[in-house]
Amino acid sequence: MTTNKISLLLGVTLSEMGGAQKVVYDIIKSLPERVYEITLVTYPCGELIEWVKNLNKERDSNKVKIITLYSLRREISPLNDLKTLLSLYKIIKLGNYDITHFHSSKMGIVGRWAAWLARNKRILFTVHGWGINSYQPWLLQKILGLVERITKRLSHHIICVSKQHQEIGIKNRWINPKKTSIIYNGISPPLNKKMKLRNELEIDKDTIIIGTIMRLRIPKDPLFTIQVFHRLKEQNPNYNIKLVIIGDGPLRGDCEKLIEELGLNRDVYLLGTRPDARELLNDMDVVTLFSKWEGLPLVILEAMFGGKPIIASNVGGISELIGKWEIGYLLDVLDVNKAVDLIKGLIDSKETMTIFGEKGQKVAYQYFSKERMIEEYRNIYEGIGYV
Repeated sequence: MTTNKISLLLGVTLSEMGGAQKVVYDIIKSLPERVYEITLVTYPCGELIEWVKNLNKERDSNKVKIITLYSLRREISPLNDLKTLLSLYKIIKLGNYDITHFHSSKMGIVGRWAAWLARNKRILFTVHGWGINSYQPWLLQKILGLVERITKRLSHHIICVSKQHQEIGIKNRWINPKKTSIIYNGISPPLNKKMKLRNELEIDKDTIIIGTIMRLRIPKDPLFTIQVFHRLKEQNPNYNIKLVIIGDGPLRGDCEKLIEELGLNRDVYLLGTRPDARELLNDMDVVTLFSKWEGLPLVILEAMFGGKPIIASNVGGISELIGKWEIGYLLDVLDVNKAVDLIKGLIDSKETMTIFGEKGQKVAYQYFSKERMIEEYRNIYEGIGYV
């Protein structure tokens, strides 16, 4: 790069609709064009690429450069990982970027090594959730932990989306405590539009909608959500309730099969990926997220901005939102009956639902704005030589 602008390479493993991708897009869209020249590197196809392409259409100049790598995969694949490393090395060496900033676990490892080999001295990594968890085989956890421990030495600065992730990283020596900071995710307020979901699905206003927005993948455990709803309905036949799941992914077929087996075809709606998800969330009465592991999920922030009570797994940074601010209930273990009890407690107490919702909304506007998040990233970017 030869301009006087700050040249920034942003790398994220996949381009699917997810929390890390939304954060990357908000960074791209919000950084001032007069100051930054941005390149995005990711896997081909997906919502993030489409969002950036549409953004480029709105710009007369200084468009975001998009580079796609087919070899970039979430799963461990030695051959593809080596191809990705070499490709990223060439991209970074040729681009001579002022800053390289990587998001998501795979890109965080391969990207930092490529940037170090290319002698880029401003290497950043945002931890949206560690790629090491108790669901993995013990030996794999140890190997990945060793890789993170070595790779931290290549990082100029590591950003965590929650205190919990930072503490885990420091404890396991995946983070240098002198080269880290916390930047909580932030989002924009929602459009104040209601009844869109209820009108579309022909659900009357007296029916309670339990809803969620998530990728239909193993970490989010959508099958557990469906099982909880089934048990809730089975134990409380007098409840007038529906379940709405917004999002898509590899477990969609399994979800459809389970819905059929449990006889829930008229009560559970799989809406797939929806660009208007936040508008649809406005019609939900209770928002749930029963993940096996997490970073700082944006659906929780979206529910907070929407004034919705929340029930979610006590994993990742979720407790720093729900537990700290007392805006919902935390599920310590993925137990169907315990989850049912928590949802029932909300349904049976409209007052509690209102208190949680109003309090969460107030906290969201005060502490979790997109503007605050972007400002903190800019402080890292523009003060990086002094961090």
